[in-house]
Amino acid sequence: ALKHEFDEINYIDILDCNGGDHGYPFATNFNPEINIREVSANGSYWEDGKWVETKPMEIKKEYDFKGVGKKDMYLLHHEELESLGIHIPGIKRIRFFMTFGQSYLTHLKCLENVGMTSIEPIMYEGKEIVPLQFLKAVLPDPASLGERTVGKTNIGCIFIGKKDGKEKTYHLYNICDHQECYKEVGSQAISYTTGVPAMIGAMLVMNGTWSKAGVYNIEEFDPDPFMDALNQFGLPWEEDHDPVLVD
Repeated sequence: ALKHEFDEINYIDILDCNGGDHGYPFATNFNPEINIREVSANGSYWEDGKWVETKPMEIKKEYDFKGVGKKDMYLLHHEELESLGIHIPGIKRIRFFMTFGQSYLTHLKCLENVGMTSIEPIMYEGKEIVPLQFLKAVLPDPASLGERTVGKTNIGCIFIGKKDGKEKTYHLYNICDHQECYKEVGSQAISYTTGVPAMIGAMLVMNGTWSKAGVYNIEEFDPDPFMDALNQFGLPWEEDHDPVLVD
């Protein structure tokens, strides 16, 4: 977006929508420990050069996602904010939102209320256990969800910035089908949309396309080979030059 669409990006909202249904009353689409800790932790976003912290799930927005429909999404802390807030020139605010259904949130709140999301060790029948790790053991294995998950994901970024002195908005996103992913690689779209970009990044480093001395984040390299590879390897992206913005 910065290379081709903007001279300066001021605002970014990262929207991660999963419109899939696996049929279980409660299950996580990836490692339950990571997923539950991520959701139950305080949220935060980068604004005017500093972090603004929020209570867990405090900020809720509704958004109409192409290919999925209207979903409730919640502001979370996500690690990419930590580097993008530094490396994107002119950035004033960057936020991350993820969608959750009411059933998921109700189950999670009940588990939290009875202490099952705690990471503090407890003694049980003479053995030390971590409640969240025990919960992980009794929940459905995320790897088993692919065959039964239907629906689509819509993951992307909405940008507000300037081009040739004028304000501009832009939405770059991908829509991915859970069942199409399962047919191709035997997993649901959450694993697919996580794994394919990582594979592409590794490929570009190994073939020398991305090569610098030192340690860099992905946004510090030329985006064109990466974006071309997304189209080639199953995550084609779409554009909207007049998107609906998040409040």
